[in-house]
Amino acid sequence: MQARHLPTINPRYWTGIALASIFGTNMGDFYAHEAGLGLLGGLPILIGLFLLVFIAERFDKLTHEAYYWLCIIIMRTGATNIADYMAGRHGMHIDRLVLSLSFGAAIAVLALWAYSAARAKNEHLTPKSMPDTDARYWVTMLLAGIFGTVLGDYFEKTIGENLAALVLPLVLAGALLLYRQKVMSVILGYWLVVGVARTAGTAIGDWFADNKAVGLPLSTLCSGLVFVGVLVLWRTGKRQDDPALAV
Repeated sequence: MQARHLPTINPRYWTGIALASIFGTNMGDFYAHEAGLGLLGGLPILIGLFLLVFIAERFDKLTHEAYYWLCIIIMRTGATNIADYMAGRHGMHIDRLVLSLSFGAAIAVLALWAYSAARAKNEHLTPKSMPDTDARYWVTMLLAGIFGTVLGDYFEKTIGENLAALVLPLVLAGALLLYRQKVMSVILGYWLVVGVARTAGTAIGDWFADNKAVGLPLSTLCSGLVFVGVLVLWRTGKRQDDPALAV
């Protein structure tokens, strides 16, 4: 994506990623079940939408983040459905822990590949730097969405929905602290936080959707409104990577 369409990595960005994870969890379930498309039936539509957004982004010279966040939500929605099909009893019914370890390993390999590529180009990334949003980035983002959905469901079934929705956000806070302190490389830390955010978002989204006082349709609507509202109302001034571009 063009730099003018990318958000700055800051508290607003990570809040957006966390809220996108919750909204995408609800949206994936609503899209598959309430809309009657099934877990796989709606994937071609999502792929088409993603490609349309990606193509349109190449020709837009205005400065905004809409394309990036649209791609994030579309991909998170699809990742939820893919994960549910692979792990669910009406799909492939693969063990969730096995799936989590497999996708976690794949994300680690792609993150190490991106890290090696950045070192080869002598790039000095900081916790405020966005990784290159190339094809590798979006594949890793998709895998992180699948990983987070499966692992979030695993924790819900092992320790319970209530405890998972309470504990996983604390794990996310810890991952963010490690990222900010640069305990590991910036790229590896970035994907660690994204993976944990997807996991926590799954637990929180499912907790709201399964609450009888809320339900899936209302949970989807509210999480979507909060996600959009935060991004629209939370302004951070100038982009830190390019002062000429407004956020």
